[in-house]
Amino acid sequence: MKKGIAVLLTLWTLFFLPIFGNPGRASPVILRPSVYAGGYVLLEKEDRLKIAGENEHLSLSPASTTKIMTCLVVLEQADLNEDVVVSENASLTEGSSAYLRKGEHLTVKELLYCLMLASANDAATALAEHVAGSIEDFAAMMNEKARSLGMKNTHFTNPHGLDDEEHRTTAYDLAILACSALDNPDFAKIAATKYITVGKEESRRTLTNHNRLLFSLKGCIGVKTGYTMHSGRCLVSACRRNGTTLVCVTLNCRNDWESHTNLYAYGFDTVRRFFFEGVTLSLPMANAEQRKIEVYSEGLSLLGSSDSRVTSRIYAPECLYPPLSEGSVVGQVEVYLDGKLYRTLPLLSAEQVEEPPQPGLWRRLLLFLRSLFGLDG
Repeated sequence: MKKGIAVLLTLWTLFFLPIFGNPGRASPVILRPSVYAGGYVLLEKEDRLKIAGENEHLSLSPASTTKIMTCLVVLEQADLNEDVVVSENASLTEGSSAYLRKGEHLTVKELLYCLMLASANDAATALAEHVAGSIEDFAAMMNEKARSLGMKNTHFTNPHGLDDEEHRTTAYDLAILACSALDNPDFAKIAATKYITVGKEESRRTLTNHNRLLFSLKGCIGVKTGYTMHSGRCLVSACRRNGTTLVCVTLNCRNDWESHTNLYAYGFDTVRRFFFEGVTLSLPMANAEQRKIEVYSEGLSLLGSSDSRVTSRIYAPECLYPPLSEGSVVGQVEVYLDGKLYRTLPLLSAEQVEEPPQPGLWRRLLLFLRSLFGLDG
C-alpha cells in the first residue's frame, strides 16, 4: 500500500446471513448419536469439515465400497459408449454378480450401472480388464488416483473389494473419495439412480440400487454399499439438504442404515452454512478534490455450527494513488468464524483511474524556479 497508515475498520456480525436454520428460536441441546462401527466419519462435502467420527483413520477392509474408486477411475479413463467384451475371467468372478457371460458385449456405461447398482464383481473385473488390461494394472491406477486425492491410508489390490489382507482403507479416506467422486456429473448420476434397465435382447437386465437410503432418507444422493464376512457391513452415503451436502461412512457397522439416518439428523441440526455478503466502501484519491473511489470485496460462504458468529476486519489505506486499474488490490478483508481467521479476501478497486497528465518541460522548469525562490503560494 502507498503512503499513509492503514486504517483498521472492524465490522461486527453485520455481514452474514444464514442460508438455512431457525435464527429466531433457541436451539435445543443436540446429542451425538451412538454409532457402533469399526470406524466411521461424517463430513461436510465442500469444506471437508468433520462433524462426527471415531476411529476414522483406522485401517479396515472396505468390501464393495471399493467400487466408488473403480467407477471414478473408469469414468476418467474410458468413454461411456465404448464396447466391452466380457472375458472368461470376468464371468467367473465370485461374489455379487450381474451374471455376465463370456463373450457378451456391453458398453462401459451399462457395466458401470451393473457395478454401482447391483454391486457386480464381474462388471468390476470386466471394466478393469477393458481399461488397464489386467486387475493388477488397474489396481495400480486406483492407487495412483488415491494418492492424488490425499487418501493417505489406502491401498487397493482389486476393483471389486473381495477380501485381501493388503486391500485396506479408512472411513476418512472413503469420505474424501466420495466427496471427490460426487463432483463428477456422470458418477453422481449413476450413484443416485434407483432403477434402470440396461442392455439389449439377451443382455437386457433390470437393476435396483442396493442402497436403501435412496428410498428412505430425504435428500440422499448415493453412494455405495459393501459387505463380506471379513469386512462386515460397510456403507458410504451422501445427503443434500438446503444447499449443504454431508457424506457419511461406516465400516464394519451392523446397524448401518439406522446409524447413517441418525448421523444425518445430527449433522444437519448441528451444522449451518452462513453467507458473508462482502463489503463496499469509498476511499479518497490523493491529490484529487473530493474524488472518492468505490472499493469492494467478494462474498463468501462459511460453514459453522448453529450458534456460530461471523465477524470481519477491513484493512485499507487512508487514500488511493493513481494509476489504478479496475480490480486492483488496494487492501484486504479478514473474515473470522467464532473468533478464528477463516479466510482473507482482497479489497478491490471498482473502477479505473488514469495517471494525471504531467506538466510540460517549461511548466516544470517554472514550478522548480518558483519553489527554489520561495514563490509558491
